[in-house]
Amino acid sequence: MRVHEKVPGKLYVIGEYNVLKSGHGAIVAPVNLFLQGTFVANHKTTIIEDGVAYPYQTLLENGCPHQLKNTVTTITFFNEYLALKNIPLQQFEYTIENNLISDEQVKFGLGSSAASVVLTLKLLNRLYRTNLSPLVLFKMAVLIQRELNALTSGGDLACTIFDMPLYYVRYDLNWLLNEKRTFELLEVEWPLLEIKLLTKLPTFLVGWTKETITPDTNGTIDSAFFKKANKLVHHYLVTYDDIYIKQYQNLLDKLGLTRQGMITPRLEALVKTARSLGVAAKISGAGYGDCGIAQINDQSVIEPLTNLWENEGIIVLDIWRKDNE
Repeated sequence: MRVHEKVPGKLYVIGEYNVLKSGHGAIVAPVNLFLQGTFVANHKTTIIEDGVAYPYQTLLENGCPHQLKNTVTTITFFNEYLALKNIPLQQFEYTIENNLISDEQVKFGLGSSAASVVLTLKLLNRLYRTNLSPLVLFKMAVLIQRELNALTSGGDLACTIFDMPLYYVRYDLNWLLNEKRTFELLEVEWPLLEIKLLTKLPTFLVGWTKETITPDTNGTIDSAFFKKANKLVHHYLVTYDDIYIKQYQNLLDKLGLTRQGMITPRLEALVKTARSLGVAAKISGAGYGDCGIAQINDQSVIEPLTNLWENEGIIVLDIWRKDNE
């Protein structure tokens, strides 16, 4: 028995922060960097990462390294689901290969935490031939995050599971947090949730700042931001006009993200240098360093923009997928 899967990293095109609010949306796209995993039949379940073998049972009994918490929790959650379905457990050796970090072990900011949950779910779904749909896998992934007390908006999970650019509207968070049920929720409609697959997007150039920063403070977001942001996301969804990329970044700037350390000097430079060439650019994701994107309507700007970014210490990542376009 051998099962192999790979899941992509993701980039927020527009809608980060907006999608934190229930019923609000974002556009998210997969990229050409992946988290990969392989199951091979074994006498006991073991997780191998960076050449180190961790017996699953030992991790359950003694605790596990932070980087394996998502993986272990996902296996445990799925085992509980299998028990409900009276499906016997299998033992396997699970080898993980992470291409969502640099050679220097620095994250690119492409959603590796969400990808670790999704990769494990997809492998288990294939191993046990449970034939769970992408939507059910998404719900499972959210419930696992709830168990971990590490809920994201869910846009990262949806994009990684469906492996396509999509428009994602967040489920009713209060409903989920107040729900005591778990596996029953896989079979019911989730209030406000919407996942719309997109056939194409414009071309984007991706810049990586090589920075990953955790700010000391958490800012608050007022209702006025959400109202304006949601309108911009909807306008962009209909038109793909880069004016809304620029306006969305302007809106993010008003949140004071730079002051809070969420937009680093390099991310700020990424946006400014692109605008100096008449190119709309913005951060992608929560900030804290990581990546920014620029919408490319004219291929002739790629070389000068690349040079400007490199002068600022920003690396262009060739990860935008042509099949997104």
